[in-house]
Amino acid sequence: MKINLQNLNNFSFKRAFTTKEKEKYSKAIEKARQELGLAETSAQIFDFNSPTNKGENYGLSSINSSAFIPFVDFLKENASISKIQMGPQGNLDYKSDGITFKPVVSPYSGTTFTLGIQGIALEKLTQKKYGRLLDKSYIKSLDENYPLSKTTREYKTDYDYALGDNKNGVIFQALKKAYNNFLIRKEETKALRSEFEKFKENTTEEIRKEAIFNAISDEYHSKGKNGDDWKNWDYIDKYLFSNKVSDKNRQKRLDELKSSIDFYLFCQFLAQKQHFETKEELNNKGIKLNGDCLICFSTPEIWANPNCFLEGYYIGVEDGNCPETNNIQTWWAPALDYSKLLLDNSKEPVKSNLGEVGKLLYEKFKTFMQYYDGMRLDAFWQYVSPFIYNDNLEGRYINDIGDKIIKIIQIAAKDAQNREVDPDNFVLELIGYGTDRAKALTKNIYPHMYSTAYAEYDENPRDLINNKKYQDGKFIIGPMSHDNDTLVNMSRNPERRQAHAHILQASLNQGINNLGYNVNKYQTQPQKDKIEEDFRTAKIAEVYTTKKQYFTLTDMFGMEERINLTGKINKDNWKVKIPSDYERFYHSQLSKGYGINFPKVYQVAMIAKGIDDKPTINLLSQAADILRTDGPMTEKEANKLFLEG
Repeated sequence: MKINLQNLNNFSFKRAFTTKEKEKYSKAIEKARQELGLAETSAQIFDFNSPTNKGENYGLSSINSSAFIPFVDFLKENASISKIQMGPQGNLDYKSDGITFKPVVSPYSGTTFTLGIQGIALEKLTQKKYGRLLDKSYIKSLDENYPLSKTTREYKTDYDYALGDNKNGVIFQALKKAYNNFLIRKEETKALRSEFEKFKENTTEEIRKEAIFNAISDEYHSKGKNGDDWKNWDYIDKYLFSNKVSDKNRQKRLDELKSSIDFYLFCQFLAQKQHFETKEELNNKGIKLNGDCLICFSTPEIWANPNCFLEGYYIGVEDGNCPETNNIQTWWAPALDYSKLLLDNSKEPVKSNLGEVGKLLYEKFKTFMQYYDGMRLDAFWQYVSPFIYNDNLEGRYINDIGDKIIKIIQIAAKDAQNREVDPDNFVLELIGYGTDRAKALTKNIYPHMYSTAYAEYDENPRDLINNKKYQDGKFIIGPMSHDNDTLVNMSRNPERRQAHAHILQASLNQGINNLGYNVNKYQTQPQKDKIEEDFRTAKIAEVYTTKKQYFTLTDMFGMEERINLTGKINKDNWKVKIPSDYERFYHSQLSKGYGINFPKVYQVAMIAKGIDDKPTINLLSQAADILRTDGPMTEKEANKLFLEG
C-alpha cells in the first residue's frame, strides 16, 4: 500500500496479539515450520531500510543503530528469521566536479574492503566505551533541527541532510566533532585510544590506501579540481603506490596528509567496532549476518591496484535487448586483467601460485568473510565466464577461468574464519544472461538465489526442483528482491497475475482454496481488492513450500515503494525505510490486507503440501484472522484492552 505521508497521523491502527495469544500461536507457528521442513528464513535488509529510535533520526539509518536489535527481536518473533541478508555496506562512492562532491547513494557503487562510515550510529558515540565522543544533547539537536517534514523522514532516507554536498551533512559534521573530541579529551578516550592504535597497527594495506585516497581526493576538491578523477591527479598522487614514485617522495606525501588520513582511519575504526558489536549481538540471538559482496571494485580500490585492471576494458553483460550499445549491458566497471589471476595457469589456485589479480581477489574475499558469517556473491557468473568489452563496444568472453576463482574464494573464506567453510554460507546470484557455465559448476553445491517475480521462467520452487533438478535447500527464493517492483504493485497488474495464476494453482494445490479470511472486513471488500490480496498471499505462501526463503522489508510491511528502480536514476531509489513505530505500522497494514500475515502463509503452505495436522492448521487460521481485524495496535495495548489474568 502506498503510504499517504500527509495523512499518517489519522491512521486507525489495528489488531495485535496479546502476550497469551502470542505464546499460543507461536507454538503453532513453530510446529508448522517443523512440519514444512523450513531450514532458513532470511530478511533482506539494507542499512537505510532499518528504523531509528525517536529522537535519534538524522536522516540515514543503520543496523548499528540502537533501534536495530529490538527490531530484530520483532522480526524474529513475527517472521521467524534465522538470517539477515544485508545489502552492500561499503563506503559510498563520491563524485566531484570541482564544485560539488556528491555521494553516489546506490550501495552497489561502494567499496568491498571497508565498511561505510555512513553506517556509524552517532548515538552510540555518547556511550562510555566510545569515550563519550559526542553529547546526547548534540544527537538530539541533529534530530530536532531537521528542516523538512519529520513525518516523511520516518519513511524516507534524506541523504542531503545526512551526508550533504561536499561531505558537509550532519553525519560528517558529527564525525569531525567526534574526532576532535577524541584528540583533546585524552583521559576520557584513553581506552578507545588504545583500541585505535591496535586497529592502525593491524589494519590491511587496502584499508589504509583507501584512507589515503580519500585524503588526497578531499584536497583536490578543495582546490576546485575533480577530487575523484585520480587519472588526472599530479604524477606523485596518481602513481603513489607504484615503483614510479620513490620511497622518500611517497613518505613525504603521506606525512603531508597525515591528519586527514588519520581521520578516515578513525572513522573506519568506529565503523568496524560497531559492526562487530552488532554481529555479535545478532549471533547471540541465533541470527546469522550475511553480506553482499560486490562484483565490481570501487574508485579507490582501482587507484590502489592499477596493474590489476585492463586499460580501456569493462565488465558487462551480453544482452540482445540493448541494440543501442551493440547488444551489451554497459556497466562501465573496469575489468580485471585475468591473465594475472595465477602465476602459473597450469597449476592449482593455491596462495603461493596467486598472481597480482589472484592476490587482490583473495584479500577481497578474506576481508569480506571476516566481516560476515557468509556472503551473497553479486553477479557470480562473472567469476566463471567474465564478459568484457572495450571503449568501442566490442565484447568477448574470458573462457579459461573455470573454477579458479571459486577455489580462491574457498581458500580466502577458510583463512578468514579458521575453519572449513560450509557451502551453505554462500548464496550465488545467477539470474540473467550468460549464467549457464556458472550454474553448471555450482549447482547443488552452493545455494543459488531466485525470485518468483520471474516464476513463469521456471523460477519457482516447484519448477526449480522438477524441471531444473535442484535439490530442495540448494536454492533460496523470495517473491521479490531489491531490484524487483514490490509485491503490492505486482498484485495490481492483471497481466502479471495472469502469467502466474496457473503456476500458483499447481504449486499450492488445495492451498489455493484457503487464501481467504473468516472475517467480515475481508469478505465485504470489493472483489478487485480481494483478488489482489489473495494473489499476494499466494505469492508469499509459494516460497514457504520449500526449505529456504527470503523476503524484503517492503513486502513484509506491505509497502508499494520500491527499493530500487533498476537501470534508472530515480530520486526515490535507495530511500525507503521502516518507521520507528514499526509494530503499530505492521499491524495497521495487516488489518487492511497488506504485508505478510505469517500465520496465513503457514496455513496455506501446509495445506498445499498435504500436511494433515488439522489442530495446527486451525490455530494458524485463527491467528491469521486476528491479525486481519481491527483492534489494539500493539501487544501492550492488546494486553490492556483484554485485561489478561
